[in-house]
Amino acid sequence: MKRTAPTAALPRGPLHYWKEMVAMSRRGGFTITDVHKASNGRSRQTIKDYVLFCAEQGHIALVGDQPTIKNRKANIYKVRDLRAPAPVQRRPDFADDRGRRAQQLWTAIRALRQFTIRELAVAASTDAVPVTVKRAREYVGTLAGAGYLAEVGHRAHPGLIARWRLLPAKNTGPKAPATLAGGTILYDRNLEQAVNLNDLAGRAA
Repeated sequence: MKRTAPTAALPRGPLHYWKEMVAMSRRGGFTITDVHKASNGRSRQTIKDYVLFCAEQGHIALVGDQPTIKNRKANIYKVRDLRAPAPVQRRPDFADDRGRRAQQLWTAIRALRQFTIRELAVAASTDAVPVTVKRAREYVGTLAGAGYLAEVGHRAHPGLIARWRLLPAKNTGPKAPATLAGGTILYDRNLEQAVNLNDLAGRAA
């Protein structure tokens, strides 16, 4: 009976792509294929879009090319500033319904001193864009995982419904933090900073 070697899941997401691009730049450079091979579960087109985005924004430089197995040329890139944070692709306005719900939730979170998930959903809802309890719970979970919210009064009194509050230091501004890359990244549009939630979960384990 033939045994197959177990395969380890490789990380993915913009912060991982950038980390690999920086590491490869220290060794001389990288191609789109190099970054794709170092990632998991993402199409080559996704990786290509991110690399080209970084090139268009001036975060990486074209330094040469090399032949491929199909006798074509693959561009070789290098990161310009090895200490720069990972560039994050984002929609310019987050104007779809999901973006509007996030904005309504964030506005309500900043206005409420404390809240339950249900109270937040009610406060954040409008006639045009209602917010479900499920969506409010997802957003609170993301913000809590990134260290923006603190649970109050629940653990000390088992059986009570959890209440939450925004930490003063995390009240960064009026623009709602957005979840990107399948919920693995929180992008704070006020600070223009990204938080890798997978990294935080790993450190807490």
